[in-house]
Amino acid sequence: MSAQPTVLLTGAAHGIGQATAVALARRGLPLGLIDLDGTALAALTQELEDAGATVAAVAADVTDRDALLHAVARITGAVGPIEVLVACAGIGSLTLVPALDTAMLRQTLEVNLVGVAQSIEAVLPGMIARGRGHIIGVASMAGYRGFPWMISYSASKAALIAYLEAVRPGLRRRGVTVTTVCPGFVRTRMCTAVPYQRPVPMIEPEQAARYLVRAVERRPRNCIFPWNMRIGLAILRYMPDWCFDRLMRWVGPQALHVDF
Repeated sequence: MSAQPTVLLTGAAHGIGQATAVALARRGLPLGLIDLDGTALAALTQELEDAGATVAAVAADVTDRDALLHAVARITGAVGPIEVLVACAGIGSLTLVPALDTAMLRQTLEVNLVGVAQSIEAVLPGMIARGRGHIIGVASMAGYRGFPWMISYSASKAALIAYLEAVRPGLRRRGVTVTTVCPGFVRTRMCTAVPYQRPVPMIEPEQAARYLVRAVERRPRNCIFPWNMRIGLAILRYMPDWCFDRLMRWVGPQALHVDF
């Protein structure tokens, strides 16, 4: 076994996943990378290899179970057994009442929930056989309370949070720990595409990556960042429902250039 755990990242070619791959490579961890964007994935792989990192990358869609299993098998053959999974692959877009766009809901659930579940499925047999492993699922603060301008995204992340919570006890009995990651606003294509009326404070993907690296190293149950978002989330989670509903009816029109 390598002195450093081998980490598999999905959604590795862009945003938080890409920044996390770079940060982990700098720490000398062997990496397996998966992303749907083969061109961007190849460029990242070349960059990391040029810097001396041990990397195996395969372009695959996390919603395609057979392709994902094949990709993980190829990566395992190249860099060894996967000891840590960081499931970063995800999508999100503006969804507003009354145009609920159920086709987008279905696609978002497929990537953000089923894609994570299938990624776990792909690495779990080896982890259980070895009696150790670590699964990190990247959810969102939007999964704790539904944001009225990100309806499908909020639903998918709420489902992911519940899924990770539900699998945690059974996996822990088998030596596999689970970390649920809930970022706040990160400057990715998804966040910057939302038509906010005023600038929204966002952290950079490289800052988010530092939290994920820490999660790989420390294996916390939950990883919520940045610190001010942890406070905001605590307030939102325990806010009375009537108060939250009123707040969202007021915040939406104040926050966005579009109506809902």
